[in-house]
Amino acid sequence: MIIRRARAVLAAAVICGYLLMPVMPRGVAAAESGTLKPEAREGFEQLLYSYDAFWDEPYPASLSYSKPGSGSVPWIVSKDEARHDVDFLFGVLRYGYAGYRFFGGDEAFLAAKEGILADIDAIRGANVMSSQFAAILQRRLGFIQDGHFSIAGRTMCRKYQLFARFDMEFDERDGRFYARRTPDLWAVSVEGEDPARWMKPSIDSDGRVFYCLGAVSDSDRDICVELEWSDGSSEFIWLNVVDSAIVGGPVYQLNHVEGIPVVVTRFLMPLPDTVERLDALVRDAAELGEAAAVILDLRSNEGGSDWYPEEWVKRFSGADVCSAGFDAQLVTSTAAKMLQNTASSLGAELPAIDDSAGSADVQSWLAGMADPDRPGWGRVSAAESVRAENDTLLAVLIDSYVYSAGESFVGLLRQLDNVVFVGINTYGATFTGNVGACLLPNSRLELSCGSLISLGEDLYNYDGRGYMPDFWVRPDEALERAVKYIQAVLSGSQ
Repeated sequence: MIIRRARAVLAAAVICGYLLMPVMPRGVAAAESGTLKPEAREGFEQLLYSYDAFWDEPYPASLSYSKPGSGSVPWIVSKDEARHDVDFLFGVLRYGYAGYRFFGGDEAFLAAKEGILADIDAIRGANVMSSQFAAILQRRLGFIQDGHFSIAGRTMCRKYQLFARFDMEFDERDGRFYARRTPDLWAVSVEGEDPARWMKPSIDSDGRVFYCLGAVSDSDRDICVELEWSDGSSEFIWLNVVDSAIVGGPVYQLNHVEGIPVVVTRFLMPLPDTVERLDALVRDAAELGEAAAVILDLRSNEGGSDWYPEEWVKRFSGADVCSAGFDAQLVTSTAAKMLQNTASSLGAELPAIDDSAGSADVQSWLAGMADPDRPGWGRVSAAESVRAENDTLLAVLIDSYVYSAGESFVGLLRQLDNVVFVGINTYGATFTGNVGACLLPNSRLELSCGSLISLGEDLYNYDGRGYMPDFWVRPDEALERAVKYIQAVLSGSQ
């Protein structure tokens, strides 16, 4: 979940919305900055759907929404009703989904539509079960790799997980990986490849760095690899999935473990019962920047507003940092109504612009950022990379449930020196944001999709993969290993 304050003055609550992201250009400040490549901006702009008319855009009044509940979805719908829902769905996607062109535009989506209609026709009888209809939609839209896109409650994003063997420890010396259990043997190849491609740095129980066999994959089963040793022997090794349970905890808490400050935050959404603790999270950051070492525990941080990560990093480091990339916001009537649905379902106040005419609704708010040269879109926001020095050793704990604004925190921290990430890769939900919602009119199946597209300078979609750690550690051992690692570094033994 991500929300971000615009440069315009918003209502006190901004959009305290579910799964929201930046909506206005990102600011940068003096530090060590890079320059965006012109061809990167050109490539990004080519990913924005070109609207030549809006005559077939859905009427805003047709984009209704209410929170799904028991009995809210009918058991069956007629085939004609299902076909009408399909027409409605693809109209909404064209005008309300910022990733529409990225995933193939009209060619890909109209092909999916034809496939869905063919699947409906192939069903015997005059009716379609809603569960069957949902499964058809999910299967045909499976090419969408977006952690914020969901249809009928299912997120359309393949998840990439770590598969590893932490019990096989290797030390790296002179470019070779020697087995700790048999120090005279080193790995010659893994699956016929350079073993370095399969080695993941980790931290042992004494805080020392070692390497383990591992791979990040979307496989649905454990992975078997062949390892060839320097003595000519070989063996087959099973790499097992490394998962993590959701870690509960506070909005913000400051602890000390063996004298090391440990900042814990699991939620970044400003709500009446969280704002006070989030303000304390930001307020304490400057003092933490004076410590020799700090641990920031972001495990299972489900996001909220990225204003808090921005402010925390700024006060901790004393600099405004930013990663290179581009944002563009849809300003269509469809995007506005779906955003309004999201905010209303949360009971949140809608944004207001302070101007001579007073406050404005979401449609007017989005219209105020419209690009006159690109109908349907706001102006492209381009941010150059800004890095900063940092003297405090900061160990950041992450797992596969770090999501959205939690990942914004990780992205900002990657712009600081002297930061290491410990755990496994994050969820991967940063490609789109400002998520709106609506219900298909007959089946009442829910659609959620982002109206903002956000990509780094490489224009690569990392959803489902997320950010990778520096040290791969089981999440339930991450705090203990980070403490030991810091102690080893500060003592000079690591």
